[in-house]
Order: sequence, then C-alpha cells, then structure tokens
Amino acid sequence: MDVSYSLQDVPGKGKGLVASRAISRGELILSEAPLIQQDRSYSNASILRALAPVSEQQQREYFSLANAHKGNRSIPPPLGIFKTNALPCGDHSVLEGSAATHAAVFVLGSRFNSSCEPNVNNYWDANLQKITFWATRDIAIGEELCISYGECLASREARRSRLKRLFGFDCTCVACSRTGEDLTKSDERRLEIARLYEEIGQCGGAPAAGVRMVKRALRLLEEEGLLGLSTAGLYYDAFQFCVSVADSKNAKAWASKAWDTYCAMRGPDSEAAKKMHKYLKDPRAHLAFGLYPRQKLSGPD
Repeated sequence: MDVSYSLQDVPGKGKGLVASRAISRGELILSEAPLIQQDRSYSNASILRALAPVSEQQQREYFSLANAHKGNRSIPPPLGIFKTNALPCGDHSVLEGSAATHAAVFVLGSRFNSSCEPNVNNYWDANLQKITFWATRDIAIGEELCISYGECLASREARRSRLKRLFGFDCTCVACSRTGEDLTKSDERRLEIARLYEEIGQCGGAPAAGVRMVKRALRLLEEEGLLGLSTAGLYYDAFQFCVSVADSKNAKAWASKAWDTYCAMRGPDSEAAKKMHKYLKDPRAHLAFGLYPRQKLSGPD
C-alpha cells in the first residue's frame, strides 16, 4: 500500500500523523495489527503479561506513547499508557449503542490525534484482526489526520471536559476553536443532532416523520463538517423507513447512500457495505419490507 502519511511532531500535540500527499475520500490510510490487546477486565498485571513476549523495540514504542495519568500513583505507567492510547477492537459507538469487548494499543494507529471534526474513521476489521483507518473526506497534503476520541455530538464545554478528564489535553481542534456566535450555533447544531438521533430511533411506526428527521440531521451534520460521522446509520434508518412502506424507489436511493458511506468509512469488503449492497439490489430482501401500508416517502436531497 502506498504510504500516504508521515509521523511528525505536531505543535501542542506531541507526535501525530500528517498527510504526505493528497488523500481521497474512502481511501485506506493504514491497516495495522495490535501491539497488545486486552478485554474489559484489563489490569496493570495483564498489560505487563501481554508486553512480556513482544520485542524490546516494541516495548520501547509502547512506553514512548502518551500517558494522561502520569503522576497518579493508583495508575502505574503501563496501565496509564493503555488507558490513554487504546482503541476499540469492534463496533463501538455511543450513537448506535454498541460497545467493543476488546481494545488494543497500536504502534502507529495509537498516534492518531483527536479532533471534534475528524477526517479519518477507525474501524476494526474482524476478518483481518486489524484496525483500519479510512479517509472520510478528501484530505490535502500537509493536513493532520485525526480521528475522534470522544462524543462529538455534545457542547464544546462537555467535549473538552471529557477529553481533559480521560486523555489529559485541552482540545484546540477547528470545532473547539470557534468563538462567539459561531460557537453558539455549533453547540446548538450538535445538541440538536444528538436529540434527532434519539427521536429517529423511536419513529419505527411513523416512517414519514422519521425520514424528515433523518434529512434534518444530515443537513445539520453537513453544516458542522461532520458528514463522515455516523451518517451511514442515518441513511440506513431512512432506507428502513422506506422499506417498511414498500417505497422501493426511495429505499434504493437511501441504500445507495448508506452503501457508499460504509465503503468510505469501513471499506467495500466490510460486512455493513456488503449488506447494504444486497439491499441496494433488492430492497425486498429486508425483513421489514411492506410492514406498514404502502406510502410514498422521499429520497436523499
């Protein structure tokens, strides 16, 4: 794979990954196996056991990673480094209500810094047993490659507080650097999007209202520069609303959007992308097809 990044010193952030060439939306940036992996019951002792068989060079790389808990006597350095740098090995999303059972530290993958307006999505490929990183939009040469460490759909105050508590830094990303009216509107949009996610999940029996909410959430996500953040789930929701009333034409339009986004965020060989491609070809394959009286809804804007 053509390497599209370089590991550099990033002002105010320590090490980070920076685009060494232009990167296209949906491009695979990095695929990497874990250095060490742990389940939810990990401890300092279990981390030391996992580190014991790896090479001295890999151990040095592990201990060179940031430790947000430095100086806390109740959290020894090996444990503090894992807490600071571990990434989920499985589906993990507050919005979608999923939580990974395992997490791992990676030599390069754990070097991605955070942004509340990320341009990269990290996805655990269970078939490869590797973490993959995908460009969620076109990225220019020299631009830092960032994932999201936290819950983006919260106010700046809440986002910064969480990141400071868990990772020990003050977020100065483009979203957190907004001021005045721009900041106020940004907070309002993000909180409304979070509310819409909850309400969309309760619209199973009201498909027309569900589609309207999906379209509202998508417009707000675009205004926030977050169309690469969990939009595939929204497209899938709209697809299901259309399927439930046997609106095949609009169901296919939403399925196409969901498939394209899953390809960009997880890769075309991911299970989610394959599932959406099946529904794109035949919406009737979905179990909820025709669950409610036939109705004409609407497709993507």
